[in-house]
Amino acid sequence: MPLYCSHNTMLKGSLERTFIHHDGALGDILLSLPCIRRIKESASAVHIAAQSEISGFLLASGVVDETSSANSALFTSLYTDSPDRFVRSFLSSFDNTYIFTVNADSSFCDNIKKIVRNVRTIVTIPPRESSIHIAMYRLSQCAYGPDEATKGDMLSVPEGLIRWAGELLEKKGFSCNQHLLITIHPGSGGKRKCWPLEHYATLIRLLVMDPRFYVLILSGPAEERETIGLPSDLAMHNKRIIHLHNEPLIRVATMIERSNFYLGNDSGISHLAGIMKCRGVVLFGPTDPSIWRPLGESLEILRFDAEEPSDTVSAEKIFHDIITFFSSDALSNAD
Repeated sequence: MPLYCSHNTMLKGSLERTFIHHDGALGDILLSLPCIRRIKESASAVHIAAQSEISGFLLASGVVDETSSANSALFTSLYTDSPDRFVRSFLSSFDNTYIFTVNADSSFCDNIKKIVRNVRTIVTIPPRESSIHIAMYRLSQCAYGPDEATKGDMLSVPEGLIRWAGELLEKKGFSCNQHLLITIHPGSGGKRKCWPLEHYATLIRLLVMDPRFYVLILSGPAEERETIGLPSDLAMHNKRIIHLHNEPLIRVATMIERSNFYLGNDSGISHLAGIMKCRGVVLFGPTDPSIWRPLGESLEILRFDAEEPSDTVSAEKIFHDIITFFSSDALSNAD
């Protein structure tokens, strides 16, 4: 099993070690970040088993000290009646375990409880009748208050990547003194969550007519083919449009932190923008933002009708909102 450790682990001594199992997607993990941050504060070292790309991101951004893949063969026997000696030995090295799960009564959870002395299960989805925000629901199960959801910085990006972002933009002709960077992520894990791609294309063309704006478009490996192809085509015809595809999450976080404005759908990347405190707008379709909105107060929520998205939020409206945002921002800075 691949296991990765940060250099800080050796410095924390050998007090209480904590294991976290969380196999959710990026947005799901980020909604658990307030819990994970508090868990880390009371542990000498935190090891998380998560999806490989996400666990690597959490390690690189300083959220955890050690990682492994939640899909590792090491954990396979926990789903059976007889956990093997390898996973027993591994889990026995921890003093505390937190399992983020949709089913606290699963055999997986029961098996871990038989191996580790102190186990807490965090049910990730509230009851259907609940209207509480997901992060608050999870914090309450960790016995933490709701203020933890917005307190302080939750992750950081390495200094080397901040320089990388600056150099990438500089090569494209971007100047901090002359230009503004707008980052757009037009994809999402669910098609009905997506504002129409043609609206994004119209908006991007409107934005780059203004010489102040550079537009960075993000896409990942799970996007629809057209969601990858359109940004590439736009970037080929305008030097102020930059398309980054399938970059590591830590680089994506760095670019978002560097951005002046963010726009995206209800997606994991939009949750990342909230964590990075980037100002901007997130477009919500069928999902209830009172329960699922990104953490923090930097992002405005706009709703669109998933059945008739063109009738509720147009590209021209978003363009006007962005222009107004920067006009208001300039006035507040002048004051």
